[in-house]
Amino acid sequence: MEVRRGAAMKKISIRLTEQHYEMLEALVAAGEYASVSEAIRDAIRRLLAEKMEVLERSQRLGSFT
Repeated sequence: MEVRRGAAMKKISIRLTEQHYEMLEALVAAGEYASVSEAIRDAIRRLLAEKMEVLERSQRLGSFT
């Protein structure tokens, strides 16, 4: 999956445990990410890349209905 730079972004709200948020902030403080939002976007990109086969199969099956 490729996301083009400058693509429009949609704002959403999520709830995280305090521990998860603190861990994300620690990654930002360590210089791994510029922001918590960037860290979450990276996690989502990795998840989607990992699950791409499932998504593609689902889309193919959906085209038969």
